[in-house]
Amino acid sequence: VIIVQTTQNTDAASWIVHTVPGFPAAKTGYSWPVAENAKGHILICLTISESQINAIAASLLRAEPLVHYNDIPETETVGMQYFKKLSDGQFPTVPPYLSRQSIKTAAQAAGAFRAILYKAPGQTRGKIIVSNNAGAWEDGAQVLTTRQGQSFGVTLQHVVENHNEIKFLAYNNVPPGMPNVKTKSNSKGVIIVQTTQNTDAASWIVHTVPGFPAAKTGYSWPVAENAKGHLLICLTISESQINAIAASLLRAEPLVHYNDIPETETVGMQYFKKLSDGQFPTVPPYLSRQSIKTAAQAAVTVNIYSKSASSRYEIYRRVIVKALKKTIKVWSRRDNKLKGDCRVVERNIRLIKSPARVGDHDTNLDADLTNWAVSDPGNIFCLIDRPYAKNQTVQSAMAVCIDQAAIFARFNDIAAQVEDCSQ
Repeated sequence: VIIVQTTQNTDAASWIVHTVPGFPAAKTGYSWPVAENAKGHILICLTISESQINAIAASLLRAEPLVHYNDIPETETVGMQYFKKLSDGQFPTVPPYLSRQSIKTAAQAAGAFRAILYKAPGQTRGKIIVSNNAGAWEDGAQVLTTRQGQSFGVTLQHVVENHNEIKFLAYNNVPPGMPNVKTKSNSKGVIIVQTTQNTDAASWIVHTVPGFPAAKTGYSWPVAENAKGHLLICLTISESQINAIAASLLRAEPLVHYNDIPETETVGMQYFKKLSDGQFPTVPPYLSRQSIKTAAQAAVTVNIYSKSASSRYEIYRRVIVKALKKTIKVWSRRDNKLKGDCRVVERNIRLIKSPARVGDHDTNLDADLTNWAVSDPGNIFCLIDRPYAKNQTVQSAMAVCIDQAAIFARFNDIAAQVEDCSQ
C-alpha cells in the first residue's frame, strides 16, 4: 500500500510492504483475515517523502503488481511518469528487465545533523543553525566560554566531565596540554559513543579549534581563539557509521590524544582499531572516500574524502571537484601560488571574496581559520581541514561534505561574491 497525505503544503507518505493475501480491503472497515493467523507473515511500514513514490513505482512496474484500488489524485503525482504507468497498469514489455532504485526513509526522531556553529572573528557567541531550524543563522544562546546554555557545551558535557556510559575518542593536531607536538595532520574532532546497553547512539564533532576540548578536566574554551573565526559541526550518527569515519581519518593521520571507547563497542571495526592504535597506512591507496548518513529526521548523506601526504594530490581540485563533478566556491586562506581556476567548464574553483558576512557578523580571511566550500550548483557544503595552498599537496587532508539544501543555502549566502578567475 502506498499512502499519501494530501493536506496542502504537507509532504507525508508511507509505503507498506507485506505478505498478507486479501488485506487490507479498501474503505470497508478493518478486517484481518482470520485464516492467516495459522501462517507466518511480515508487514513493513516505511515513512517516506512523496518525492520517493516515483522510484518505488519504477521498481513495482517490473514486478507487475495487480493494483486493485487507487484514489491518489494526479495533482499529487505530477511529473511521476512511473507512478502514472503503474496506476494505469502499463507494464513494460521490452528491456531493461531489471530496475534498481534508492530511497531514503524520513525518520520521525528530531535532528538530522544536530548543529553547525560558525564563530566569526571577534565574536564570543557565534551564529548557529540546528536540524529543526536551519532557515537562517541565529545568534548562539550563550557565549562559548560558558558550557551551560549553548549547544556545543551541552554536547561536550560528558567529554569534559565523567560519565560512566559516555565514551569518546578525541583527535587534534594541537592536543590540549601537550605543547610543541609534531603531527602530519590538521584534523580536529571527537567521536562520542553512548555505551548504555541496547542503545545505538553516537555523535561526530568536526571542528577547527586548537587545543579543544580537553578530556575530563572541565569545560575550558581557549579565550585566545575568540579573535579568530571557527566552525564546529555536530552530526548525530549510529554506531555502525564509526568504522567508515575511521577509514577516512586513517588517510588524514590525525593525532589521537584521548580514547576510552571500549572494544566491546567497536567489535569488527578494523579501521577504528587501527585509528585508535595509530596504525596509519604507508602503502596505496592514498585516497579514501566514505559515505555515512546521519541518524534521524530525513537522513542526511555525508561524504568524507581524505588523502595521505604520499598521494601528492591537491585536495580541492584533484579530490573534491573530481568527486562532485561541479564547480566549487572556496572560502579559505590562500597563498600566492594557487589561484581561482576557471579553465574547465562546470569544474571551476571560484574564490570567495573577503570580507564576508555570516548573518550580521563580519568575517575575513586574515582572522578566519575555517576552510570550506559550496558546490555550484548546490546542494553540497564541505568543511576542509587544509587551506587552499600549494603546500597541502604534500600534507594529509580531509573534507567532510554534507548534502543538505538548508545547510548549503546558509553557506552559499556567505559565498555571494567571488573573485574573477582565469579562463
